[in-house]
Amino acid sequence: MEAFSTEPKTWAALPHALRESWLRSAGGVRDPISALPPIELDELQLREYRRNHPLRLVLPVLQRLLIEPAAEAGLIVAIGDAAGRLLWVEGARETLRQAERSAFQPGANWSERAIGTSAPGLALATGRGAQVHREQHFSYTAHRFSCSAVPVRDPSTGALLGVVDLTGDAQAVAVHSLPLLLAAVSAAEAELRLHPAVPAQATLTTLGAGPAVLGTFDAHQPLGLRHAEILFLLGWHSEPGSERGLTAEELAVLLYGEADHEVTVRAELVRLRRLLAEHHSPSIDLLSRPYRLSAPLRVDARDAHTALTAGDRQGALDLYRGQLLPGSEAPGVLRVRRELSALLREAVLSDGSAEDLWRYLQLTEAADDQDAVRTALRVMPAYSPRRAVLVARSTP
Repeated sequence: MEAFSTEPKTWAALPHALRESWLRSAGGVRDPISALPPIELDELQLREYRRNHPLRLVLPVLQRLLIEPAAEAGLIVAIGDAAGRLLWVEGARETLRQAERSAFQPGANWSERAIGTSAPGLALATGRGAQVHREQHFSYTAHRFSCSAVPVRDPSTGALLGVVDLTGDAQAVAVHSLPLLLAAVSAAEAELRLHPAVPAQATLTTLGAGPAVLGTFDAHQPLGLRHAEILFLLGWHSEPGSERGLTAEELAVLLYGEADHEVTVRAELVRLRRLLAEHHSPSIDLLSRPYRLSAPLRVDARDAHTALTAGDRQGALDLYRGQLLPGSEAPGVLRVRRELSALLREAVLSDGSAEDLWRYLQLTEAADDQDAVRTALRVMPAYSPRRAVLVARSTP
């Protein structure tokens, strides 16, 4: 008898480990026929996350021992984090193209919670190597492939770092596939023992319309506006390697414009410290006297400011997805928002290429910037199809 995820009475046909996985999957995936894994990291988030993730250190080992042989066999290799989000997917080109149709791609979450039973999700859920044949996947979108996966652990602490997966046709679940994966992961863990992963620097995403996000290598926490403002101000006014911070009075002035809100500020700081302890310890903590962060915080707004002052317009445009904390009225945030916006506009209008100007004009704040439109039309090639869009936006 064959098991169907839409018919629980058939699940008894599955091996025990897979049946347990299907039971867990049913709690998160309501419609296995049409379900697709969520894309949880966009291109910019993915780039930043991969740059800081400990598994970046073992990519050369996995490339040599696993990815290259897999590509020759028509298979692909996926490397994911401990939450099931795929960070790197490489291998045979045709298989990669087919996998993208099922959203088996970097940034997608293939945990049991997100898409149901798959080899990466099962390996992360059980902490053991796993193999899943085509129809054994809980969601129908994955039925075109078979896969094997093995979790990766920090050899010093035993902490789960992520998962390595082999996906493709029947070769992906052949008798030798799981031992091959285990050997490659063992080599990767040995490499980590020689070159221990340095704790990733925490990042704060503040630019653009979405909520601010505090990220470490294993967590991404959306923030309320007040906590985002406080973290931004602490990060903006900090100096690497310095004990310098902000007093409650200074924070009150930056947040409210006057110093008599210290009690309110201290209460917010208590709540922020609790949030950091619950979601990000030991990566970053809030220290006092003066208030400061226990580890460097990389702030996208600061990076964009640095890029602009260095003349790197393209780098600044990569980071600048919109105004700094657009919902904030805090005086300390407003000052930096205006400065950053003015710097970007000046850099693009004074010396920007046609591509720079086009990217700038996609920003909400540039919607009515007629000087930018006229400048773009002046430097844009006559044959560019973008000219018609800009002409429609221009006013006499």
